[in-house]
Amino acid sequence: MTTQDAEVNWAVIGTGFISQSIADDLRLTPGARRQAVCSRGPDRARAFAADKGFAVAHGSVSALLDDPTVDAVYIATPHSTHAAIAIAALEAGKHVLIEKPMAVSADQGRPIARAAAATGRFAMEAMWMRFNPAYRDLVAAARGGAIGEVRSVRASFGLPFGPADSSRWTAQRASSTLLDQGIYPVTLALDVLGRPSRIHATGRVRDDGVDLTAHATFEYEDHRFAQLSASMVEYIEPTASVSGSDGWMTVPAPFWAANEFTTQAGSIARALTEQHRTHHDRRGNGYVPMLEAVTLAITEHRTEHPAHSLADSIATLEVLDAVRDSLSSPTARPKET
Repeated sequence: MTTQDAEVNWAVIGTGFISQSIADDLRLTPGARRQAVCSRGPDRARAFAADKGFAVAHGSVSALLDDPTVDAVYIATPHSTHAAIAIAALEAGKHVLIEKPMAVSADQGRPIARAAAATGRFAMEAMWMRFNPAYRDLVAAARGGAIGEVRSVRASFGLPFGPADSSRWTAQRASSTLLDQGIYPVTLALDVLGRPSRIHATGRVRDDGVDLTAHATFEYEDHRFAQLSASMVEYIEPTASVSGSDGWMTVPAPFWAANEFTTQAGSIARALTEQHRTHHDRRGNGYVPMLEAVTLAITEHRTEHPAHSLADSIATLEVLDAVRDSLSSPTARPKET
């Protein structure tokens, strides 16, 4: 660390909405110091630094990675740039926390893991949901038998961020509802049910290859299943549920950031009339638990976090690749005209 009291000097690459939320939560994170920010527009970087309390503003990624005062970087740039920036940062001796998805495919994600191993630096995809106390309790309860044998998962993330022809989404930026929204329902299904035996998917895909909506069914050998949906052009109720032989658990909207869930279990009469609520107070914008865990891991000289390893991220990308393959098949792909 660059300070005697084992603080981690954090930098943020990018000045958009996610960077702003991360900057606010870094202020609330023990052991984290807001050190530097960079943007392609130097004026934007300076304004961001002044507004969010960062010590240094840089006008390029290379300048930030050359800054010896920076220990760790949060990468909040377009999907298509994540892998290259992460590898460059690792090779520059920086620890990295990469906005999800950490790469646009499993093949692109594996070199990040190799670079992290070669440099001995910490690397993780910023899947903040996995550090959310309510989500952790939900998964632990499901695995622990709170609703008996888990049989199914239902999860959706559909919000109309813009029209289908929006110029904000481009194939060059790897815009994708699967990568932006679908990663959360998929992660929940994998955490509770494991890797599926079969994947079926349909959805809307623009002519340039940008997927706008996706509806996937995961099937398992013992007849368990998951029904998952994502969209960036329409509402699909952004809640989730986990159902089992003895009851079900429900997570309110937005499920990926919820600080509570309810459990209904037991006899039919009891399950329909009694509800147990599990609640946690939210810390900041919701990123604090993840930022605190990563900051502590870095001070302890860890290279990964057990709650979300690079192998976990690559496994999720492999499943997302399979969903995309199913979505892009001739029978599953209604084209946008």
